[in-house]
Amino acid sequence: MTGILDLELGSETLEKSAVDLVIAGIFSDEFPLRGGAGRVDWRLCGLVSDQLLAGRIRGSRDEALLIPSTGQLRAHRVMVLGLGARSKYKLALVARSVQQAVSRATALASPSLAMAPLGIAGDEFPRCAEAIVAGAIAGFEDSAASLRLRIVLPPSEMNRGAQAITAYLGTVAAPKLRFQRRSAGSSSSRANPENSQPPAAPGRSPRV
Repeated sequence: MTGILDLELGSETLEKSAVDLVIAGIFSDEFPLRGGAGRVDWRLCGLVSDQLLAGRIRGSRDEALLIPSTGQLRAHRVMVLGLGARSKYKLALVARSVQQAVSRATALASPSLAMAPLGIAGDEFPRCAEAIVAGAIAGFEDSAASLRLRIVLPPSEMNRGAQAITAYLGTVAAPKLRFQRRSAGSSSSRANPENSQPPAAPGRSPRV
């Protein structure tokens, strides 16, 4: 059976995303943490920062560490993913980071994950949407199981984000991907209907 990648947009904060896994991207040269990683770290009372200070993760490109959510997030687990140096973080690396996040989630047999746009501000998402979606498709390419990927944006960017994704999907063949725009806790319009498929069935760990 062929798996389906369900791509969603959400306007909730990361700690409220009802998923199995949250991805927090960190740079090797940026501390204190910012963006989605900073918010996750705050909700976990500095647990991500503790891993950095202890040397368990450095933020190097493709480095990853799995930690528990300690009940402070709706997600069961958090994966801290290294993005490398911020000064070298270009669109090609945005795609690579998303590819890594999705492929690692499928390797963990995770049914669902959420992330803020890795390494970029929410208002930059429309400009980077092609790289993000292309990375997700590449990371999911060899998966036989279905996966729900939820990208969390500021409410003000939901319309532009959905338009950017829909425009890109109109230019590529993505038979294993289904895009749905969802607000915080409610379903909404579905894009790319030609790719529609039946919906997928909705401890401290070592490096992964």
